[in-house]
This record gives sequence, structure tokens and C-alpha cells, in this order.
Amino acid sequence: MAKYAITCFMIVRNVISQGYPFLEAITQALPVCDELLVSDGYSTDGTYEALLKASKVNRKIKLFREEWPNRGFHETLRIATNNLRWKCRGDYIFYIQANEIIHEDSWDYLRVLPEVWPKAITFSLPYILLYRTLKFHEQYRLRYARNLDYIEAIYDAWALGLKKTFIAREILKSIINPYHLARIIYKGIHRIYAFEGGIPKYTVPVILPKPIYRYQAVFPGDTLRKELERAKRWGKREDEDIWLRKLKELETSCRNHKELMHKAYEDGRGGMTKRGHQVPNYPPELLEVPISEHPEIMRPLLEDTEHCFYYIREEIYETMRRL
Repeated sequence: MAKYAITCFMIVRNVISQGYPFLEAITQALPVCDELLVSDGYSTDGTYEALLKASKVNRKIKLFREEWPNRGFHETLRIATNNLRWKCRGDYIFYIQANEIIHEDSWDYLRVLPEVWPKAITFSLPYILLYRTLKFHEQYRLRYARNLDYIEAIYDAWALGLKKTFIAREILKSIINPYHLARIIYKGIHRIYAFEGGIPKYTVPVILPKPIYRYQAVFPGDTLRKELERAKRWGKREDEDIWLRKLKELETSCRNHKELMHKAYEDGRGGMTKRGHQVPNYPPELLEVPISEHPEIMRPLLEDTEHCFYYIREEIYETMRRL
């Protein structure tokens, strides 16, 4: 019996209409978690009803509803995530987003990370970002940590990090200890330009048997629906009309999944480039991730070339029941 408890947590809002494989994400997290908290931001597309059914199937799933604040895209996500984060009761917390699928080969190691690294405070985990089966990016994200009062979601909730009050205290220490200030500056600059890993003290970059699979889109229409939801959320009527038109065009021409996903993939690359991010240029032989390497729960969706949009499979609930 483990000497510690792990609380996983996830926020959602209208994720069915945006194509997030959220039920698959929840199912694949259950073997790692002692409890899994899910907060719904008053969805209107059937997301809450699907979650309610899931919570009745598996007792680990604890469901909440909370209105999201209207504070701008980044701050809204951070506040909504932290409102749920502070409900976590486990010794460790594991933040999972609704399009992130843990591979079954990594369950056992994720479960025992606190035993492997008992002095660690945070863990950075490997992620592979995909458009269906096309490899878009590879990243490490700090998502797993001790449940300490200075650990919370940061920026637009893309990762866990340090509360501003904790950072302020560390900076104040440097006023009376110049060595401490020099160390902070050196470590910060070195991490940005030439982080070499080394022997970890409080934070550990983990090599999992398989990375966590983060699906930017599973079906061709998912990215369009996601953009439409954002336009509605932020009152951009002109953008809303554009995405509605593109969705109507797709509904009559969703035949060539491969071509459409390549288009979504290139659009995603263009968006990252505009935002100033480094975008990897994978050669053709490394671009496609074979379906057999994906989490088993995702393979039926990836083999499906009939649907244009993500859909809920009833058999998912039976899988949840067994975990």
C-alpha cells in the first residue's frame, strides 16, 4: 500500500464541441490517481452530462461546477485551474489537461515517482504534441508536484510553478545575501540558454517509458470547432462567422482525413511561428507516429476515417468501471 496519495485534476468547458478526447484522458489517468477532480465551467454542449455519467461509473472521479471568470484568455484559465487545484487533498498533485492521454506503459512509473525521488518537489514530464498522428512538437511540462502551498498553475495554466509570493520571498532573501542573488541570476540565465540537466535537487525531469500524448486535434473538424468556441467566448463576431463558414464547408468535404490533417498541422505551425516560438522541422520519416505506438484507448479513433469530429464512445464508460 502506497504511503502517499495522488490527486489528479482537470478543468473543462465545452470540450466535446472543441474535439478534446476528455473521457479518454480521464480514463487513462485513473490508474495513476487516488482521486481525480474535474471542474466543469458550465458547459452547454453535453460535456457536463458525460462527466456526470463518468463520476457515477468510477468513484475516484469527483465532479465540480464553477463559472469561469471573465478576465482575458490567459488569466481566466489560470484562475479556473487554481480554483480546482486548491481543492486537491493528496500528498502529490498531477495536473492533466483534457487532450492529454497517459500511455498505459507509463502508469506504473508515474505511480511510484514519489518513491523513486522522495526528496523531489516537482517533476517535469515528457509530452508529444500531435495533430492526429502527425508529430507537431515535443516538450517537457512541469505537471506533477508535492501538494505544497506555494505550488500552483502559472501563466495560462500550461504548467505548474511557484506562487508569486514565494518568488518574492526568495528575492527578498537576496537583499541580505548577495551570493543568493548571484546564484538566482546565474541559474536563471543558464537554464534559458544552456540547461544541462545535471544532478537534480528539488525538480526532476522524468524519462517515462512512453511520453504523454497531447492531441491538438484528433479529427479534421476539431481545430475549427475549437477556434469557433474561442471566438464565441471572447465576443469576436467576425471571427465567429469565419469559423462557421469553414465548418459548413468541411461538413460537405470531409473525405480526405490525411490531407485535411496536414492542413491543420501547417496552420498550427504557422500560428506558433507568429507567436515567436521555435517550431521543429521533422523529416518525413519522423513526422508520422504509427497508430500502434499511441495509447491503446486512442487507436479506434485514429483508425476512424468516417467521422469529421470527436465523438463519445459508450464503451469508454465500461473501461472506466474496470479501472
